Amino acid sequence: MHFNLNTIIPWPIILIWTLLYFALLAWAWRPKEGRPFGNFKTIDFVYIALVAALLIVYNFFISPLIPKVGAVTTYFYYPIIGETFLVMLAAALVGKPGSAGLTMVIYTLLSDIIHYGFGGEPFWFIYEVTAYAAIIDLWLIYRGKYYMMPFQGVFSKSTDPGVGEGGSVDAEELEEELKSAKALFIVDALIGGITISSAFPVWYRGFWATFVEGYTYTPSFWAITSVVSIGAGVVLGLIVAPFIYYIKRVLS
Repeated sequence: MHFNLNTIIPWPIILIWTLLYFALLAWAWRPKEGRPFGNFKTIDFVYIALVAALLIVYNFFISPLIPKVGAVTTYFYYPIIGETFLVMLAAALVGKPGSAGLTMVIYTLLSDIIHYGFGGEPFWFIYEVTAYAAIIDLWLIYRGKYYMMPFQGVFSKSTDPGVGEGGSVDAEELEEELKSAKALFIVDALIGGITISSAFPVWYRGFWATFVEGYTYTPSFWAITSVVSIGAGVVLGLIVAPFIYYIKRVLS
């Protein structure tokens, strides 16, 4: 432990971001219909635990087998596609704020037990949750169960009792809602991909590596790898989006 505050990202930004995330999550988890934690169900925790276990398998047993090509993985670490897929899948299947964060908490706990040990905790819990999951969780406050669904308008209309029972839906209105839903589906993919792809270069190199472990990076290297990771996140998010959608459609 170094507690070195000579970081690229100023520590007040990290503190504000962390407090803001947990405050908004607490608001989203306010009791609803007498049930706490945002109305989570047993099946939600099953999905979260299963994805966290798959993350362990992927990151410690599968990802190391993927060939790494020198400088390519310095600027574009393509094995992150597995983690992108799994974290977004947990958020999509559960569809409740906090699902991505809970997945990362369980994953971090399991990885500490089987591999890393608990040195540096609780800071690694904070890093994993606020870097890899926070933005997705906050987006879920707005998207909810429609996260990674490209047909929100059609879905809501099809569940309307008036449809098919003497009710009618304006075709143009339905088409406009479908366009909006597809646009939000793309936003879902972009937010998820960018968040997970940029977590390590932006948050770890920018703050946590220096604060906890004493590693330092030049601002130029941090900026270049962060920008490249954001571009990679756009690509990765769009790649995994259709697969997540089909899995969610089958399981929902």
